[in-house]
Formats: sequence, C-alpha cells, structure tokens
Amino acid sequence: MKTLYEILEVSENASKEIVEKAYKVLAKKYHPDLQAEGDKQEAEKKMKQINEAYEVLSDEEKRKEYDLKLTQERSKEEVQKQSQTEYYQNQYTQPYQTQPMSEKEYREALKRQYQERREEQERQRQMQEQYEQRYQQAYEGYLRSLGYKIKYKWTWKRFRDLMITIFIIIVICAILWFFPPTNKLIMDFYNSNSIIQAVIDTIGNVFKGIWNGICAVFQKNK
Repeated sequence: MKTLYEILEVSENASKEIVEKAYKVLAKKYHPDLQAEGDKQEAEKKMKQINEAYEVLSDEEKRKEYDLKLTQERSKEEVQKQSQTEYYQNQYTQPYQTQPMSEKEYREALKRQYQERREEQERQRQMQEQYEQRYQQAYEGYLRSLGYKIKYKWTWKRFRDLMITIFIIIVICAILWFFPPTNKLIMDFYNSNSIIQAVIDTIGNVFKGIWNGICAVFQKNK
C-alpha cells in the first residue's frame, strides 16, 4: 500500500513548501475537469487520495501522528521479517552445527554481524540520499517546465561548500602565480591583452579601495 508521501510524490523529509507545491502540481494534473470523458472516474479517485494525503501532510500535528504510525508499522514489519529470517536460518544452519562455538568465535561472529549491519545501513543511507537528490532534481525540472521559479534558501551547508570552493580556487591561483613557468605565461597573457589588463586593473583598484577604507577605519578608531 502506498504511503501518503508516495501519493503526493515527495520524499518523507520534504518541507511544507515542497508538499504544497507537489499538491498544486498533482491537483492540476489530475483535476477531473481537465481529463477526457473516459478518464474522469479514475481522476476523481486519484484526486480523493491526493486531497486526503495533503490534508494530513500539510498539518504539522497530523503529519507527526502519521509519521509515528508509519514508523511503528515499519518497525513491526522489520521485526516480523527478522523473525522469519532467523527462523529459516536456524532451520538450515542447525543440522550442520556439530560443534558449539567458543567464546572468542562467538564474539568475532557478533562483531562481524555488527559490521555487516553497519555497512548495509550506510549503503541504504547513500542510496536514499542519491534517490532523494535525483527525485528533487527531476521534481524541480518539472516545476520549471510548468513556469514555476525555484528559489533556494541559504543554508549553512551551502555557505560552507561555497567557502570551500572559493578557498580551493584561491589556493590554485596562488600556486599558479608563484610557480615560475605559469607566472610567466600569466604575465605574458596579461601584457598582451588590453581588455584583460583593464578588467584586472579595475578589480585590483576596487579591492585596493576597500582595503584602504578598512585601514582608515581602524586607524580612526585607535
């Protein structure tokens, strides 16, 4: 059975804004008045599901209750699967266990099992992130095709990535500048191109003016 998130075609971590946009897109897509005569009944059924899903996911309290219920159901299913798996494993492994494991072997088996479980969880987490990223890109592309403008909020992660990128560019430029062969090529290119010369001189003057202004402020405050 589909979850309410799957009905609205959003991830379970989707923000309230994404949920609202997804609802508007799907409501426009499956509105019965916009369907052919033979598809109206199916569209009405689909719209009923979409409205019910949006009613829950757009309300913070209802969404929390639904998420809790969904987690409990999944935990129950996971326990049932694990119990079945252990049962069948015991059925197949017990006839072949002629000797009991020593304490050292038992600890190593537990350690190996724990490591495998951690690796599996990490693989699932990476797959989930890749899925959400591809879904988000496809969803944003679909919204753009409908004429929506996508605005990104500045987060600490985006700011950090931008600062790291700028730092890497500065380091690369410094290496190229202080490396004699590339320094000579850069200077030859600068001296032979008047447009580049004007642009770089203008940028240099701007930064020089900013620096002089900062120095003047500090000197005034002393």
